[in-house]
Amino acid sequence: MPHPFLAALLLIAAAQPSPAAPVSEALLDEFIAAMPHQEEFKASTEPDPAEVAQFATLNPGREAEVRTILAANARCMAPVVEASTRRTFRTIGRRLGPDKLRQLIAAYRSEGFRTFDAMETLKEKGTPVPEAQERAAEAFIAATPVLTDFATAVQASEAIAMEDQEMLRDAKRCGAIQSAAIASAKLKTP
Repeated sequence: MPHPFLAALLLIAAAQPSPAAPVSEALLDEFIAAMPHQEEFKASTEPDPAEVAQFATLNPGREAEVRTILAANARCMAPVVEASTRRTFRTIGRRLGPDKLRQLIAAYRSEGFRTFDAMETLKEKGTPVPEAQERAAEAFIAATPVLTDFATAVQASEAIAMEDQEMLRDAKRCGAIQSAAIASAKLKTP
């Protein structure tokens, strides 16, 4: 007769979801290519206006110099952030597994998704959404639970990015370049 603690551990282990099956790089590539709004993956190469204003306040008359340094950092960081975003989506894809990825790919390519996306675009613009379009979009979401699985995974993706050693290394390099430029220019920092 097994020990009660061991039996409990075995029951817990059996209840744990099994890890997703391996996902091929080709399927991950197809998933990334199918994702909507690829333009949103692009990171800005412009400095943050609030950061420019903070530095400019501390360094009167030197806003152009501040802007140049912060713009250089934004240009350094843009490819770092873009690459990390893609690696994060690939990690999410691996965790979801091949079956859910195929479902997502099919969903993104479907008429239902186009209806949902058009409705979201109207809402973002503040344009009223026709009731029939809203009902169709809601039905699509209800019939496609993998979209909720993906959204949940994306909401928890900050931890993935924070474990991205390549991103951390490259961000540190960009930060060091910016710090050196600020020190060389003898700028006060916020």
